[in-house]
Amino acid sequence: MLFSLLQRYSLKVTFALALLLGLQVPHFLSLYETRLDAHYQESSSQLEQYQKLADLMFAGDLDALIEEHRNSKIALFRAETKILEKLILRARFLQDQKSSLQGGLIKRYSFLASQLNQPLFIETQKNYQANVVLNKEAIIVGLIIATLTTLLLELILLLSPLLLIKCKQLGLQKSIN
Repeated sequence: MLFSLLQRYSLKVTFALALLLGLQVPHFLSLYETRLDAHYQESSSQLEQYQKLADLMFAGDLDALIEEHRNSKIALFRAETKILEKLILRARFLQDQKSSLQGGLIKRYSFLASQLNQPLFIETQKNYQANVVLNKEAIIVGLIIATLTTLLLELILLLSPLLLIKCKQLGLQKSIN
């Protein structure tokens, strides 16, 4: 009786907490996309002057511009090669990140989940403040997360007596042997 009561209330509390958490995910994704876009704009702005030089001298080929810097007799230009390469790699990386966030809900949230330990995700997380934005996407995501979490907990609670019985049986068998 007590176990049944605890089970019912724990499922309700789990559902409510998971729903609140799920409602946060779309807002977090939106902030992540905004932060990513800001980094991309900054990177593109820094690269713009080099792109103009590449357009003028190498038909737009940034790799040719890098090669020219690398092979320069002037030490300053050779040293600038690494800076330019990092800038180009960063701009390409950020563009790839932006492209990965294009598409349907599942693709976007799967990509976000794959970024958990990445600097941009961590930066967004550090500056995140909970905010309940009730739009269609937030409600759908919140309900999905709440339902899946509740079902998982219910499955664990249903299987726990079976696991306890199995553990007791194994314990008895070991003590007999």
